[in-house]
Amino acid sequence: MPRRIVVAHPDFGRKLKELREQHGLSLRRLGGMIHCSHGHLWDLESGTKRPSLSVAVLLDQALGAAGQLSAMVSEVSADTDARQVTFEPAVVSTPSGLEFAPDWRHGIDVAVDLWRGDMQRRNLLRQVGFSATAFLPAAMRWLMSSLDERPAGNGERLIGTADIETVRRMTSTYRTLDNQFGGGHIRDSLIRFLNAEVTELINGRYNVATGRQLLSAVAETTQLAGWASYDAGLHGLAQRYLIQALRLAAGAGDRALGAEILAAMSHQAAFLRASGEAVDLAKAASRAAAEAGIAAIEAESAVLEAQGHAVGGNEKACAAALNRAEAIFEKADRTSEPQWIGYFDESYLAAKFGHCFTALGRGDIATRSLDMDGRQYARGRQFNLVLLAVAHAQNGEPEEAARVGIDAVEAAEDLHSVRARDYLTDLADRLSKHVGLPAVQDFTERSRPVLASA
Repeated sequence: MPRRIVVAHPDFGRKLKELREQHGLSLRRLGGMIHCSHGHLWDLESGTKRPSLSVAVLLDQALGAAGQLSAMVSEVSADTDARQVTFEPAVVSTPSGLEFAPDWRHGIDVAVDLWRGDMQRRNLLRQVGFSATAFLPAAMRWLMSSLDERPAGNGERLIGTADIETVRRMTSTYRTLDNQFGGGHIRDSLIRFLNAEVTELINGRYNVATGRQLLSAVAETTQLAGWASYDAGLHGLAQRYLIQALRLAAGAGDRALGAEILAAMSHQAAFLRASGEAVDLAKAASRAAAEAGIAAIEAESAVLEAQGHAVGGNEKACAAALNRAEAIFEKADRTSEPQWIGYFDESYLAAKFGHCFTALGRGDIATRSLDMDGRQYARGRQFNLVLLAVAHAQNGEPEEAARVGIDAVEAAEDLHSVRARDYLTDLADRLSKHVGLPAVQDFTERSRPVLASA
């Protein structure tokens, strides 16, 4: 088979810089959005390196360029004279799932296409990129929506309360397994459930009242699929699931669930260090939660806003948001909340405080916040153990950091979670300069097989 080479239009770098500057993005910020070093992007803009077609597609998605950049890149035979290559305007198909459909019926079609595509074109969809800015149009559409649609199906199978309860119980079971063993443990099975049983239900026959309940249940399942994909490190795919979950919640008129989904979007954006988008999405979630009258989600939204500020290094704004979260939580009436917000308790709130403090480099005040029940939330406890170890490292206590880190390694051994290993990798990097200490050496040896399994 003849060897292939990449040929790029001479103006590729100039066009990339023009689009980046139009969006007000630094090289570092854009690199974070597509998981590419800012140095490599500088090389692309300066013309010292040629882009791959896959990177050009990711840049198109991040910059909303509608295929302009990928149309300037071509793979040709090594025998081809590069001077003879012409670049015609090309249409690059964007993977489904980023759009917030104009009506509930179209929304169901997009969601079903996403589930089916995940099953049938898994290797392709796993490569789709993440762009935090892609969340914002969906959030705006949600906030501007009247949430008064009338979803009624006219299919053959009659859908009733038992069908909806089955979806809710299956989702609850998957959520429990996700908390205990990680998103990688449940993701494939959950997508099969959506693609088979759930698809049949939403294409069935139901009146408006049943339709709203059904779409609400399916939105919750779709949100969990997004969360599991996020935990498995499939960030572009997770983003699509969360957007479609939000559209389904809009069709159901479920304000509380919509607020929770917006909060999940903020969570993912902060994890990927998109500070501005994380803050904006958290504020959208707070507004939606206030409209729904669910104080716990409003408090969660405030603490996620704080985390977005912490990622951006804004300690003052972070502190203000944390104070607001605590005040809202103390006044919350927890008796009438949805079952799926049950995880948000005093321990969870304190742990999120700890996340913010470690992001700000304030290990001196983070250590008292990172405590969580490991019986129901094994993954959350592992995250907190790693962050506690990071806090000790920030305090100049590498040996204590290593000892806590070993506990975090043990907690990660039964988890199918890319995020768990990402946190451990960060801790290992921080402790690498203290490798001469016996405790750090023990941590390095214990963590090596867990990190290698990723």
